[in-house]
Amino acid sequence: MVTWPSRARARCTSSAPAASEVNRGALRTRILETLNESASSPVFWSAAEINALIDEGAEVICEESQAIKRTVMVPLRPGTAYYSLRGLGPSIMAPWRIWLHSQDRRLTVVSMSELDQQHETWPTVTGDPWHWFPVSWDLFGIWPAPAAGGGVLRLDCLAWPAALQDDDEEPELLAADHDALTLYAVSEGSAKRWDVATMLSAWSLFLKAAGASTQRSGVGRAQSRAFQRSEAS
Repeated sequence: MVTWPSRARARCTSSAPAASEVNRGALRTRILETLNESASSPVFWSAAEINALIDEGAEVICEESQAIKRTVMVPLRPGTAYYSLRGLGPSIMAPWRIWLHSQDRRLTVVSMSELDQQHETWPTVTGDPWHWFPVSWDLFGIWPAPAAGGGVLRLDCLAWPAALQDDDEEPELLAADHDALTLYAVSEGSAKRWDVATMLSAWSLFLKAAGASTQRSGVGRAQSRAFQRSEAS
């Protein structure tokens, strides 16, 4: 079994800054020191490469744990049953819950095959929507289609984390997930230097940390932000 090098493990577990101080600059320093590199003048990696690994690691964690959720508002259009996610901004991953906002009523999720079984001519039915169904990765539908416009759908969506823009910015993930970010970057960084032992050991620890993030998200400790459609596009 591959083991994490003792010096690298010590750095990874003992040099973590306080949660309030874990911004991108602090994470990058921690990652480079764990890789036995100078934080100010690294040899094998540039600051931009480590920054990209931090963003990439956050995306991997969010895809697995569904840790970030956002709420967006979508106006109903008369007779329109299908709605695209593309106009809601690049951070939207997939709908999670959909509500008819004016009635504060949650729509029930169904499949298109279930609608086919229940109502042969369901695409022709109009009225207040009661159900929603996934169509593709960037398209969903509601049924019945609204007969008139003026209403609003409220979508609770799984989302990608926003890319960090400067060293003072903190990741959207919970502070408890910052160890996983470090481990992901250490694993990828070790691969560039052909350090297979460290790469595999860091990856194994990352998988455990990402699993813990999934458990935290599963009990509702997730972050949520509300955006109007005009702000997200």
